[in-house]
Amino acid sequence: MYYYTDSTNMPSHKLMPDKPQNFEHLMMQYLSETISDKEEQLLIEMLQSDPSLKDRFNEIVKTRAISMIPALEEKKPYNYNYIRELLVTGNSSSSRPTLVQYFIRIAAVLIFLLTTSVSGYYFYNEVLNSSSQLMTYTTVVPLGSQAKIVLPDGTIAWLNAGTTLKYTNKYGKKNREVEMTGEGYFDVKKDADKPFLVQTNDLEIKVLGTIFNVRSYTSDPTVEVSLIEGKVDVSAVDNETDMKITLLPNQQLHFIKESNTMYANYADVSKSAQWQIGKLHFVDATLEEIAKNLERKFDVQIYFESNDIKDEYYSGSLDMNLSVRTLLEYIDVDKKFMRVYNGKMITIKNK
Repeated sequence: MYYYTDSTNMPSHKLMPDKPQNFEHLMMQYLSETISDKEEQLLIEMLQSDPSLKDRFNEIVKTRAISMIPALEEKKPYNYNYIRELLVTGNSSSSRPTLVQYFIRIAAVLIFLLTTSVSGYYFYNEVLNSSSQLMTYTTVVPLGSQAKIVLPDGTIAWLNAGTTLKYTNKYGKKNREVEMTGEGYFDVKKDADKPFLVQTNDLEIKVLGTIFNVRSYTSDPTVEVSLIEGKVDVSAVDNETDMKITLLPNQQLHFIKESNTMYANYADVSKSAQWQIGKLHFVDATLEEIAKNLERKFDVQIYFESNDIKDEYYSGSLDMNLSVRTLLEYIDVDKKFMRVYNGKMITIKNK
C-alpha cells in the first residue's frame, strides 16, 4: 500500500519540541556560542534535574572533541597552551559562555587527551625521522549523534549517526584517501594533483573538488552516492567487469549489494543530504527502511510483530528534530498499528 505523510504540514501546536528536542536545540546554541543567558540557565537546570541529559551532554561533548582532532592538528602549539590555561584557570580570551565549570572541564580534558596523544605521536615520529610509520585517525559517531570534521586539507565532512571515518597521517601529503562506513556529506577542497578518494566496503568514489553525499551502512542492502556539485567517478571494489560510472550533478548512483550491480538516475539529490538539518525524505520506502533511520537518529531499536507492518510503503518527509514517538504517530496516518515503548526498545504491533 502507498501512503503520504509529511510532518511539516501537521498542526503548529504539535510541532512544539518536547524536552529531549529542546535540550538538543540548547546544546546546538551552546556549542555554536550563540546561547543567551536565559537559555544557558535553562540548560543548567535541565542538566541538574535529569541524569539522562547529563549523560547525553557528556556524549555530545565527547563527539565534539573527537571531531576537532584534525583542526587541532593544524595548531598544536596554540591549542596545547590554550587548553592547559583552560584546565588550570577555567578562563580564556574567548567569549564562549562558561555554563558549569564541571562540564567545561569534561570538554577540556577530552580535547587535551586527544591532542596530547596525537602530538606525542608526531613528536616521536619526528625524532625517529621515519616516514614509514603510519598513524590512523578514526572518528566514530555514536547512534543518536552527528559530527562535523575538517580534514587537514580543508575538506569538510559531515558524518551521520553510526558512521566511522578513517584516514592516515599521509592524508594531504601523499594522498587524500578516507575509509567510511555509514553516511557522510563531503565538501571537497580542490587539488588537481591529489584526487580525493572515499573507500567503502563496496565502492570507491574519486573526485577532485566537489560536493556529494555517500550512504553506505553495512546493514543496508544498497549503497547510494548523490552528487550535488562537480563530477565523481564511482567504481565497484570487487567486480570482475571493472564497472565504473561517472556521475554528473543531480545524479544519484545506486549499488545493489546482492547482485553486485549499479545504475545511476537523475533525482532531487539535495534532499539526500538534508539529514544535516534534521530532514528525512523518502519515496516508496518501507516502514522497515524508515525505521532504520529512526534507530540511528534516536539510538533505539524498533521491532515489528509482523511482516505486514514493516512492508508498508510510504512517501513524504519527516522533521527529525521531533521525538521518535511523535514521528511514529505521524507515520501511522491510518491508525493501523500500536506501539509499545520499553526504554530504548520499541515494538510495533497490529491493532
